[in-house]
Amino acid sequence: MVSELVIRVSAGVVLALGLALLSPLGVSLLYGDGSWASFLFPAAAMIAIGGAGLYATRGLAARKLEFVSNRDVYLSVTLAWVLAALLGGVPFLLDGTFGSPLDSTFEAMSGFTTTGATLLSEIEAETPSILFWRSLTQWLGGIGIVVLFVAVAPTLGTGAARLLGAEVSGPTRTRFTPRIADTAKALVGIYLALSLAEVVALLLAGMGLYDSVVHTFATVATGGFSPRTASIGFYDSVAVEAVLIVFMALSGVSFSVYYLLYSRRRLDAVLDRELVTYLLILLGSIFFVWGILVLQGDYAGEPARGLRDAAFTVTSIITTTGFVTADFDGWDTAAKLTLVLLMFVGGCAGSTAGGIKVIRAIIVFRTVFQDVFRMVHPQAVTPLRLGRQIVPEAVRLAVMGLFAAWMLTFAAATFLVSIQEELDLVSSATAVAATLNVVGPGMGAVGATESYEVVNSFGRLVLTGCMLLGRLELFTVFALLSPALWRR
Repeated sequence: MVSELVIRVSAGVVLALGLALLSPLGVSLLYGDGSWASFLFPAAAMIAIGGAGLYATRGLAARKLEFVSNRDVYLSVTLAWVLAALLGGVPFLLDGTFGSPLDSTFEAMSGFTTTGATLLSEIEAETPSILFWRSLTQWLGGIGIVVLFVAVAPTLGTGAARLLGAEVSGPTRTRFTPRIADTAKALVGIYLALSLAEVVALLLAGMGLYDSVVHTFATVATGGFSPRTASIGFYDSVAVEAVLIVFMALSGVSFSVYYLLYSRRRLDAVLDRELVTYLLILLGSIFFVWGILVLQGDYAGEPARGLRDAAFTVTSIITTTGFVTADFDGWDTAAKLTLVLLMFVGGCAGSTAGGIKVIRAIIVFRTVFQDVFRMVHPQAVTPLRLGRQIVPEAVRLAVMGLFAAWMLTFAAATFLVSIQEELDLVSSATAVAATLNVVGPGMGAVGATESYEVVNSFGRLVLTGCMLLGRLELFTVFALLSPALWRR
Protein backbone atom coordinates (compact mmCIF):
# COMPACT_ATOMS: atom_id res chain seq x y z
CA MET A 1 0.00 0.00 0.00
CA VAL A 2 1.37 3.42 -0.98
CA SER A 3 1.49 5.73 2.02
CA GLU A 4 0.15 9.26 2.18
CA LEU A 5 3.70 10.58 2.46
CA VAL A 6 4.71 9.01 -0.86
CA ILE A 7 1.57 10.38 -2.54
CA ARG A 8 2.05 13.85 -1.06
CA VAL A 9 5.71 14.14 -2.01
CA SER A 10 5.01 12.82 -5.52
CA ALA A 11 2.10 15.23 -5.90
CA GLY A 12 4.28 18.10 -4.71
CA VAL A 13 6.93 17.24 -7.28
CA VAL A 14 4.36 17.01 -10.08
CA LEU A 15 2.90 20.38 -9.08
CA ALA A 16 6.38 21.94 -8.89
CA LEU A 17 7.22 20.64 -12.38
CA GLY A 18 3.96 22.00 -13.76
CA LEU A 19 4.72 25.43 -12.34
CA ALA A 20 8.32 25.25 -13.60
CA LEU A 21 7.07 24.62 -17.14
CA LEU A 22 5.52 28.08 -17.14
CA SER A 23 9.03 29.58 -17.42
CA PRO A 24 9.94 28.00 -20.79
CA LEU A 25 6.36 28.73 -21.90
CA GLY A 26 7.07 32.41 -21.34
CA VAL A 27 10.38 32.11 -23.20
CA SER A 28 8.59 30.44 -26.12
CA LEU A 29 6.03 33.25 -26.30
CA LEU A 30 8.77 35.87 -26.01
CA TYR A 31 10.85 34.40 -28.84
CA GLY A 32 7.86 33.21 -30.87
CA ASP A 33 9.59 29.90 -31.54
CA GLY A 34 6.36 27.88 -31.84
CA SER A 35 7.05 25.50 -28.96
CA TRP A 36 4.46 26.97 -26.58
CA ALA A 37 2.07 24.00 -26.84
CA SER A 38 4.84 21.63 -25.72
CA PHE A 39 4.83 23.42 -22.35
CA LEU A 40 1.29 24.72 -21.93
CA PHE A 41 -0.58 21.41 -22.08
CA PRO A 42 1.82 19.42 -19.85
CA ALA A 43 1.91 22.32 -17.38
CA ALA A 44 -1.87 22.45 -17.12
CA ALA A 45 -2.13 18.69 -16.62
CA MET A 46 0.65 18.55 -14.01
CA ILE A 47 -0.69 21.50 -12.02
CA ALA A 48 -4.14 19.91 -11.95
CA ILE A 49 -2.88 16.44 -10.99
CA GLY A 50 -0.35 17.71 -8.46
CA GLY A 51 -2.87 20.06 -6.85
CA ALA A 52 -5.42 17.25 -6.60
CA GLY A 53 -2.84 14.98 -4.97
CA LEU A 54 -1.93 17.60 -2.38
CA TYR A 55 -5.60 18.25 -1.67
CA ALA A 56 -6.28 14.53 -1.25
CA THR A 57 -3.48 14.26 1.35
CA ARG A 58 -4.27 17.48 3.19
CA GLY A 59 -4.91 15.44 6.33
CA LEU A 60 -1.20 14.60 6.45
CA ALA A 61 -0.35 18.29 6.60
CA ALA A 62 -2.79 18.78 9.44
CA ARG A 63 -1.42 16.07 11.72
CA LYS A 64 2.30 16.17 10.84
CA LEU A 65 3.73 12.66 10.92
CA GLU A 66 5.58 11.66 14.07
CA PHE A 67 6.75 8.35 12.60
CA VAL A 68 8.01 7.86 9.06
CA SER A 69 9.24 4.48 7.89
CA ASN A 70 12.49 4.03 5.99
CA ARG A 71 10.48 2.52 3.15
CA ASP A 72 8.38 5.67 2.77
CA VAL A 73 11.44 7.92 2.82
CA TYR A 74 13.48 5.96 0.27
CA LEU A 75 10.48 5.36 -1.97
CA SER A 76 9.43 9.03 -1.85
CA VAL A 77 12.87 10.32 -2.77
CA THR A 78 13.54 7.79 -5.53
CA LEU A 79 10.06 8.17 -7.01
CA ALA A 80 10.45 11.95 -6.99
CA TRP A 81 13.49 11.74 -9.28
CA VAL A 82 11.96 9.10 -11.53
CA LEU A 83 8.79 11.18 -11.91
CA ALA A 84 10.86 14.27 -12.65
CA ALA A 85 12.70 12.47 -15.46
CA LEU A 86 9.58 10.90 -16.96
CA LEU A 87 7.46 14.06 -16.83
CA GLY A 88 10.32 16.44 -17.55
CA GLY A 89 10.91 14.64 -20.83
CA VAL A 90 7.34 15.21 -22.05
CA PRO A 91 8.09 18.62 -23.68
CA PHE A 92 10.95 17.01 -25.62
CA LEU A 93 8.53 14.41 -26.97
CA LEU A 94 5.77 16.88 -27.84
CA ASP A 95 8.17 19.24 -29.59
CA GLY A 96 9.76 16.44 -31.62
CA THR A 97 13.21 16.83 -30.05
CA PHE A 98 13.21 13.07 -29.46
CA GLY A 99 11.06 10.36 -30.95
CA SER A 100 10.99 7.87 -28.08
CA PRO A 101 10.14 8.08 -24.35
CA LEU A 102 13.48 6.43 -23.52
CA ASP A 103 15.46 9.20 -25.23
CA SER A 104 13.38 12.00 -23.70
CA THR A 105 13.72 10.38 -20.25
CA PHE A 106 17.49 10.01 -20.73
CA GLU A 107 17.84 13.74 -21.52
CA ALA A 108 15.56 14.78 -18.66
CA MET A 109 17.26 12.44 -16.20
CA SER A 110 20.59 13.87 -17.32
CA GLY A 111 19.18 17.31 -16.62
CA PHE A 112 17.59 16.73 -13.23
CA THR A 113 20.54 14.70 -11.95
CA THR A 114 22.85 17.48 -13.24
CA THR A 115 24.82 14.99 -15.34
CA GLY A 116 24.98 16.87 -18.64
CA ALA A 117 25.18 13.81 -20.92
CA THR A 118 23.18 14.55 -24.05
CA LEU A 119 21.76 12.72 -27.05
CA LEU A 120 21.67 15.91 -29.12
CA SER A 121 24.38 16.20 -31.76
CA GLU A 122 23.23 19.59 -33.14
CA ILE A 123 22.06 21.60 -30.14
CA GLU A 124 21.47 24.89 -31.99
CA ALA A 125 18.81 23.13 -34.09
CA GLU A 126 16.43 23.19 -31.09
CA THR A 127 14.21 26.14 -30.17
CA PRO A 128 15.29 28.61 -27.47
CA SER A 129 12.49 27.52 -25.13
CA ILE A 130 13.41 23.82 -25.38
CA LEU A 131 17.04 24.64 -24.61
CA PHE A 132 15.89 26.88 -21.76
CA TRP A 133 13.86 24.03 -20.27
CA ARG A 134 16.78 21.65 -20.78
CA SER A 135 19.03 23.90 -18.69
CA LEU A 136 16.30 24.72 -16.17
CA THR A 137 15.98 21.00 -15.34
CA GLN A 138 19.59 21.11 -14.17
CA TRP A 139 19.03 24.17 -12.02
CA LEU A 140 16.00 22.52 -10.38
CA GLY A 141 17.85 19.24 -9.94
CA GLY A 142 20.92 20.94 -8.49
CA ILE A 143 19.16 22.06 -5.35
CA GLY A 144 17.09 18.90 -5.32
CA ILE A 145 13.42 18.59 -6.04
CA VAL A 146 12.82 17.12 -2.61
CA VAL A 147 14.69 19.96 -0.89
CA LEU A 148 12.60 22.50 -2.78
CA PHE A 149 9.44 20.68 -1.80
CA VAL A 150 10.45 20.62 1.88
CA ALA A 151 11.28 24.32 1.71
CA VAL A 152 7.88 25.36 0.36
CA ALA A 153 5.76 22.75 2.14
CA PRO A 154 7.02 22.43 5.76
CA THR A 155 4.08 20.28 6.84
CA LEU A 156 5.65 16.85 7.13
CA GLY A 157 6.92 16.97 10.70
CA THR A 158 9.81 14.55 11.20
CA GLY A 159 9.23 13.34 7.66
CA ALA A 160 10.82 16.52 6.30
CA ALA A 161 14.10 15.87 8.11
CA ARG A 162 14.22 12.29 6.87
CA LEU A 163 13.52 13.34 3.28
CA LEU A 164 16.23 15.99 3.36
CA GLY A 165 18.70 13.53 4.88
CA ALA A 166 18.00 10.98 2.15
CA GLU A 167 18.43 13.54 -0.64
CA VAL A 168 21.40 15.66 0.51
CA SER A 169 24.65 13.96 -0.41
CA GLY A 170 27.59 12.98 1.73
CA PRO A 171 28.47 12.42 5.40
CA THR A 172 27.74 16.02 6.26
CA ARG A 173 25.24 17.88 8.34
CA THR A 174 21.74 18.15 6.87
CA ARG A 175 20.45 20.59 9.47
CA PHE A 176 21.93 24.09 9.88
CA THR A 177 19.01 25.48 11.89
CA PRO A 178 16.69 24.05 14.57
CA ARG A 179 13.81 23.76 12.08
CA ILE A 180 14.38 21.58 9.02
CA ALA A 181 12.21 23.83 6.84
CA ASP A 182 14.49 26.76 7.71
CA THR A 183 17.50 24.62 6.74
CA ALA A 184 15.95 23.87 3.36
CA LYS A 185 15.18 27.56 2.87
CA ALA A 186 18.78 28.43 3.78
CA LEU A 187 20.01 26.03 1.08
CA VAL A 188 17.69 27.59 -1.47
CA GLY A 189 18.78 31.10 -0.42
CA ILE A 190 22.47 30.26 -0.93
CA TYR A 191 21.64 28.69 -4.28
CA LEU A 192 19.72 31.75 -5.46
CA ALA A 193 22.50 34.10 -4.34
CA LEU A 194 25.13 32.16 -6.30
CA SER A 195 22.84 32.09 -9.34
CA LEU A 196 22.15 35.81 -9.32
CA ALA A 197 25.83 36.64 -8.83
CA GLU A 198 26.84 34.49 -11.80
CA VAL A 199 24.23 35.98 -14.14
CA VAL A 200 25.58 39.45 -13.36
CA ALA A 201 29.20 38.31 -13.77
CA LEU A 202 28.53 36.70 -17.17
CA LEU A 203 26.72 39.81 -18.37
CA LEU A 204 29.74 41.89 -17.38
CA ALA A 205 31.96 39.40 -19.23
CA GLY A 206 30.09 40.15 -22.44
CA MET A 207 27.66 37.24 -22.68
CA GLY A 208 24.04 37.93 -23.70
CA LEU A 209 21.18 37.72 -21.19
CA TYR A 210 19.67 34.47 -22.51
CA ASP A 211 23.03 32.68 -22.65
CA SER A 212 24.00 34.06 -19.23
CA VAL A 213 20.85 32.68 -17.62
CA VAL A 214 20.98 29.21 -19.18
CA HIS A 215 24.70 28.84 -18.45
CA THR A 216 24.11 29.95 -14.89
CA PHE A 217 21.46 27.24 -14.54
CA ALA A 218 24.05 24.68 -15.63
CA THR A 219 27.02 26.08 -13.71
CA VAL A 220 25.54 26.53 -10.23
CA ALA A 221 23.96 23.09 -10.55
CA THR A 222 27.31 21.71 -11.84
CA GLY A 223 25.30 20.31 -14.75
CA GLY A 224 27.04 21.34 -17.97
CA PHE A 225 24.18 21.73 -20.47
CA SER A 226 24.95 24.52 -22.94
CA PRO A 227 22.80 25.95 -25.77
CA ARG A 228 25.86 25.61 -28.01
CA THR A 229 27.13 22.41 -29.63
CA ALA A 230 30.71 23.55 -28.99
CA SER A 231 29.83 24.29 -25.34
CA ILE A 232 31.89 27.13 -23.83
CA GLY A 233 34.47 26.78 -26.61
CA PHE A 234 31.93 28.56 -28.85
CA TYR A 235 32.63 31.89 -27.12
CA ASP A 236 36.45 31.66 -27.07
CA SER A 237 36.46 34.30 -24.33
CA VAL A 238 38.97 34.45 -21.49
CA ALA A 239 36.58 36.57 -19.42
CA VAL A 240 33.68 34.12 -19.81
CA GLU A 241 35.90 31.14 -19.00
CA ALA A 242 37.32 32.90 -15.93
CA VAL A 243 33.84 33.61 -14.58
CA LEU A 244 32.77 30.01 -15.15
CA ILE A 245 35.91 28.62 -13.51
CA VAL A 246 35.21 30.68 -10.39
CA PHE A 247 31.55 29.70 -10.15
CA MET A 248 32.17 26.05 -10.99
CA ALA A 249 34.71 25.94 -8.17
CA LEU A 250 32.32 27.74 -5.81
CA SER A 251 29.51 25.35 -6.68
CA GLY A 252 31.70 22.40 -5.76
CA VAL A 253 32.01 23.71 -2.19
CA SER A 254 29.69 22.42 0.53
CA PHE A 255 26.75 24.69 1.25
CA SER A 256 27.52 24.25 4.95
CA VAL A 257 30.69 26.32 4.40
CA TYR A 258 28.62 29.18 2.99
CA TYR A 259 26.27 28.94 5.94
CA LEU A 260 29.26 29.20 8.30
CA LEU A 261 30.36 32.33 6.46
CA TYR A 262 26.83 33.73 6.64
CA SER A 263 26.69 33.07 10.39
CA ARG A 264 30.09 34.80 10.78
CA ARG A 265 31.95 31.63 11.73
CA ARG A 266 34.58 32.47 9.14
CA LEU A 267 37.48 30.67 10.87
CA ASP A 268 35.54 27.40 10.94
CA ALA A 269 34.80 27.80 7.23
CA VAL A 270 38.40 28.56 6.26
CA LEU A 271 39.77 25.66 8.33
CA ASP A 272 37.26 23.13 7.01
CA ARG A 273 39.38 20.06 6.24
CA GLU A 274 37.34 19.00 3.22
CA LEU A 275 37.42 22.50 1.74
CA VAL A 276 41.20 22.77 2.10
CA THR A 277 41.71 19.32 0.54
CA TYR A 278 39.31 20.13 -2.30
CA LEU A 279 41.22 23.32 -3.15
CA LEU A 280 44.58 21.54 -2.96
CA ILE A 281 43.37 18.76 -5.28
CA LEU A 282 41.92 21.33 -7.68
CA LEU A 283 45.05 23.49 -7.87
CA GLY A 284 47.45 20.54 -7.85
CA SER A 285 45.58 18.84 -10.69
CA ILE A 286 45.50 22.02 -12.78
CA PHE A 287 49.27 22.47 -12.62
CA PHE A 288 49.93 18.75 -13.04
CA VAL A 289 47.79 18.52 -16.19
CA TRP A 290 49.25 21.79 -17.49
CA GLY A 291 52.78 20.46 -16.99
CA ILE A 292 51.94 17.26 -18.87
CA LEU A 293 50.36 19.16 -21.76
CA VAL A 294 53.38 21.43 -22.14
CA LEU A 295 56.03 18.73 -21.70
CA GLN A 296 54.32 16.26 -24.05
CA GLY A 297 53.98 18.85 -26.78
CA ASP A 298 50.17 19.18 -26.86
CA TYR A 299 50.61 22.93 -26.39
CA ALA A 300 54.14 23.41 -27.65
CA GLY A 301 54.82 27.11 -27.85
CA GLU A 302 51.46 27.93 -26.25
CA PRO A 303 51.94 27.50 -22.47
CA ALA A 304 49.42 30.23 -21.65
CA ARG A 305 46.72 28.54 -23.73
CA GLY A 306 47.65 25.23 -22.12
CA LEU A 307 47.16 26.68 -18.64
CA ARG A 308 43.84 28.21 -19.69
CA ASP A 309 42.49 24.91 -21.05
CA ALA A 310 43.91 22.87 -18.18
CA ALA A 311 42.36 25.17 -15.55
CA PHE A 312 38.94 25.14 -17.21
CA THR A 313 38.86 21.41 -17.95
CA VAL A 314 40.11 20.28 -14.54
CA THR A 315 37.66 22.57 -12.74
CA SER A 316 34.83 21.39 -14.97
CA ILE A 317 35.62 17.71 -14.36
CA ILE A 318 36.28 17.72 -10.60
CA THR A 319 33.11 19.72 -9.98
CA THR A 320 31.32 17.29 -12.36
CA THR A 321 30.01 20.24 -14.40
CA GLY A 322 31.06 18.98 -17.81
CA PHE A 323 31.50 22.23 -19.73
CA VAL A 324 34.07 21.95 -22.54
CA THR A 325 36.53 24.36 -24.14
CA ALA A 326 39.06 21.85 -25.52
CA ASP A 327 38.92 18.33 -26.90
CA PHE A 328 40.67 16.64 -23.99
CA ASP A 329 40.16 13.27 -25.67
CA GLY A 330 43.25 14.07 -27.75
CA TRP A 331 45.43 14.87 -24.72
CA ASP A 332 48.26 12.74 -23.36
CA THR A 333 47.26 9.52 -21.58
CA ALA A 334 48.46 10.76 -18.18
CA ALA A 335 46.33 13.90 -18.49
CA LYS A 336 43.25 11.89 -19.48
CA LEU A 337 43.78 9.43 -16.63
CA THR A 338 43.94 12.36 -14.21
CA LEU A 339 40.59 13.60 -15.49
CA VAL A 340 39.01 10.15 -15.07
CA LEU A 341 40.25 9.95 -11.47
CA LEU A 342 38.85 13.44 -10.79
CA MET A 343 35.46 12.25 -12.08
CA PHE A 344 35.32 9.78 -9.22
CA VAL A 345 36.58 12.22 -6.57
CA GLY A 346 34.01 14.92 -7.37
CA GLY A 347 33.33 17.98 -5.23
CA CYS A 348 32.57 18.46 -1.54
CA ALA A 349 29.78 16.67 0.29
CA GLY A 350 26.74 18.90 0.59
CA SER A 351 27.43 20.64 -2.73
CA THR A 352 25.67 20.23 -6.06
CA ALA A 353 28.66 18.30 -7.45
CA GLY A 354 28.64 14.56 -8.01
CA GLY A 355 31.29 11.88 -7.53
CA ILE A 356 32.21 10.02 -4.37
CA LYS A 357 32.99 13.37 -2.68
CA VAL A 358 36.26 14.70 -1.26
CA ILE A 359 35.44 13.94 2.38
CA ARG A 360 34.90 10.27 1.56
CA ALA A 361 38.13 10.14 -0.46
CA ILE A 362 39.95 11.52 2.58
CA ILE A 363 38.42 8.86 4.83
CA VAL A 364 39.26 6.05 2.38
CA PHE A 365 42.92 7.09 2.12
CA ARG A 366 43.23 7.66 5.85
CA THR A 367 41.73 4.22 6.48
CA VAL A 368 44.31 2.59 4.20
CA PHE A 369 47.23 4.29 5.95
CA GLN A 370 45.72 3.54 9.34
CA ASP A 371 45.40 -0.17 8.56
CA VAL A 372 49.01 -0.30 7.38
CA PHE A 373 50.08 1.40 10.64
CA ARG A 374 48.07 -1.12 12.66
CA MET A 375 49.84 -3.99 10.93
CA VAL A 376 53.16 -2.57 12.11
CA HIS A 377 51.82 -1.57 15.55
CA PRO A 378 49.02 -4.06 16.34
CA GLN A 379 48.64 -2.86 19.95
CA ALA A 380 48.33 0.81 19.12
CA VAL A 381 45.03 2.64 19.65
CA THR A 382 44.63 4.85 16.61
CA PRO A 383 41.23 6.47 16.16
CA LEU A 384 40.61 7.94 12.72
CA ARG A 385 40.84 11.72 12.95
CA LEU A 386 39.96 14.55 10.62
CA GLY A 387 41.59 17.60 12.10
CA ARG A 388 40.51 17.71 15.73
CA GLN A 389 37.48 15.50 15.20
CA ILE A 390 37.36 11.72 15.59
CA VAL A 391 35.49 9.95 12.80
CA PRO A 392 32.99 7.48 14.35
CA GLU A 393 33.55 3.87 13.36
CA ALA A 394 30.03 3.69 11.94
CA VAL A 395 30.81 6.56 9.56
CA ARG A 396 34.08 4.98 8.46
CA LEU A 397 32.40 1.65 7.73
CA ALA A 398 29.60 3.40 5.85
CA VAL A 399 32.12 5.26 3.69
CA MET A 400 34.10 2.11 2.93
CA GLY A 401 30.86 0.27 2.12
CA LEU A 402 29.74 3.00 -0.26
CA PHE A 403 33.16 3.08 -1.92
CA ALA A 404 33.04 -0.68 -2.51
CA ALA A 405 29.47 -0.47 -3.82
CA TRP A 406 30.45 2.40 -6.12
CA MET A 407 33.29 0.39 -7.66
CA LEU A 408 31.12 -2.72 -8.06
CA THR A 409 28.35 -0.68 -9.70
CA PHE A 410 30.88 0.92 -12.04
CA ALA A 411 32.24 -2.50 -13.04
CA ALA A 412 28.81 -4.06 -13.54
CA ALA A 413 27.46 -1.13 -15.56
CA THR A 414 30.61 -1.01 -17.70
CA PHE A 415 30.13 -4.70 -18.53
CA LEU A 416 26.51 -4.13 -19.52
CA VAL A 417 27.27 -1.09 -21.69
CA SER A 418 30.28 -2.76 -23.34
CA ILE A 419 28.01 -5.47 -24.74
CA GLN A 420 27.30 -3.00 -27.54
CA GLU A 421 29.74 -3.71 -30.38
CA GLU A 422 30.03 -0.07 -31.48
CA LEU A 423 31.64 0.98 -28.18
CA ASP A 424 35.21 0.09 -27.22
CA LEU A 425 36.25 -0.43 -23.59
CA VAL A 426 37.41 3.17 -23.08
CA SER A 427 34.13 4.56 -24.40
CA SER A 428 32.05 2.14 -22.33
CA ALA A 429 34.00 2.66 -19.10
CA THR A 430 34.12 6.45 -19.33
CA ALA A 431 30.45 6.63 -20.33
CA VAL A 432 29.60 4.82 -17.09
CA ALA A 433 32.09 6.90 -15.09
CA ALA A 434 30.66 10.12 -16.54
CA THR A 435 27.05 9.17 -15.78
CA LEU A 436 27.55 7.43 -12.44
CA ASN A 437 29.57 10.42 -11.21
CA VAL A 438 27.14 12.84 -12.98
CA VAL A 439 29.91 14.48 -15.01
CA GLY A 440 28.54 14.36 -18.57
CA PRO A 441 31.24 13.99 -21.24
CA GLY A 442 33.33 10.83 -21.30
CA MET A 443 36.05 9.84 -23.75
CA GLY A 444 36.29 8.03 -27.04
CA ALA A 445 32.92 7.73 -28.77
CA VAL A 446 31.27 9.76 -25.98
CA GLY A 447 34.08 12.30 -25.68
CA ALA A 448 34.15 16.05 -25.21
CA THR A 449 33.06 16.85 -28.76
CA GLU A 450 30.62 13.94 -29.10
CA SER A 451 27.15 13.07 -27.81
CA TYR A 452 25.71 9.83 -26.43
CA GLU A 453 23.81 9.27 -29.67
CA VAL A 454 26.10 6.34 -30.51
CA VAL A 455 24.90 4.36 -27.46
CA ASN A 456 22.12 1.87 -28.23
CA SER A 457 18.77 1.67 -26.43
CA PHE A 458 19.90 -0.87 -23.85
CA GLY A 459 23.00 1.17 -23.09
CA ARG A 460 20.92 4.33 -22.72
CA LEU A 461 18.68 2.54 -20.24
CA VAL A 462 21.69 1.39 -18.20
CA LEU A 463 23.24 4.88 -18.24
CA THR A 464 19.92 6.44 -17.22
CA GLY A 465 19.96 4.15 -14.19
CA CYS A 466 23.58 5.14 -13.50
CA MET A 467 22.57 8.81 -13.40
CA LEU A 468 19.84 8.12 -10.86
CA LEU A 469 22.13 5.94 -8.74
CA GLY A 470 24.92 8.52 -8.81
CA ARG A 471 22.63 11.42 -7.88
CA LEU A 472 21.12 9.52 -4.92
CA GLU A 473 24.45 7.87 -4.04
CA LEU A 474 23.40 4.26 -4.57
CA PHE A 475 21.97 3.16 -1.24
CA THR A 476 18.75 5.20 -1.33
CA VAL A 477 17.84 3.26 -4.48
CA PHE A 478 19.45 -0.05 -3.49
CA ALA A 479 17.47 -0.10 -0.25
CA LEU A 480 14.29 -0.48 -2.28
CA LEU A 481 15.62 -3.79 -3.61
CA SER A 482 15.83 -5.27 -0.11
CA PRO A 483 12.95 -7.69 0.72
CA ALA A 484 13.27 -6.73 4.40
CA LEU A 485 12.26 -3.15 3.58
CA TRP A 486 8.91 -4.34 2.23
CA ARG A 487 7.97 -6.59 5.11
CA ARG A 488 5.13 -5.24 7.22
